[in-house]
Amino acid sequence: MEYLTALLIGLASSAGAVLPPGMLNLSVATASLEAGKGAGFRYAAGIVTVFLVQTSIAIVGVNYLRTNPDIVELLSWWAIPVLALLALFFFFKWFRERQATESVERQREEKTVENPYWEGISVSLVNFLAIPYFFAIGSWLMSDGILDTAVLAKAAFVVGAAAGAMLILTAYASGARWIDAHAHYVTRHVHLLVGALFVILAGVQSYRMFF
Repeated sequence: MEYLTALLIGLASSAGAVLPPGMLNLSVATASLEAGKGAGFRYAAGIVTVFLVQTSIAIVGVNYLRTNPDIVELLSWWAIPVLALLALFFFFKWFRERQATESVERQREEKTVENPYWEGISVSLVNFLAIPYFFAIGSWLMSDGILDTAVLAKAAFVVGAAAGAMLILTAYASGARWIDAHAHYVTRHVHLLVGALFVILAGVQSYRMFF
């Protein structure tokens, strides 16, 4: 019973990681708009592949990371310049779209997503939120006795989280046209919004480290 509970908790916890609009799900929606639902699904699969590893590190390694705070601190420091560079990259992509003579929609029609699975992996690799998010969730659940500390229970939680993330991301891929029709500003300026998100994350991380 504890394994089923862990699976369901993991499934539910994935909502906090990928349900709110952000870099990962908006990238899936954009890939779906540019290259079709199939590409969006493969893009989502690439994201979830890395997400599974990141969640495993956070949940299975909760005790290790607790006893080795230097690793967490090092990753936290490195996150600041990486997030700033990513913000510049997405701002540049948005600027190039604005300067183009063709509309954003026309540019999407001409653009191809050649390797959606690997592009999903590359985007997910620069997402630093999954590890601290599931580290905090896992620590809280285990300390309160809600999540069993047995290895199999942790594995069930990770599988549930990955499955939940895949369900949510494929929903974004399937509903990309609806999102584009009802939230047109978001999809037209997705690179600007993602870049702004990285600026906010870099600012929050800098505040945490310096203050």
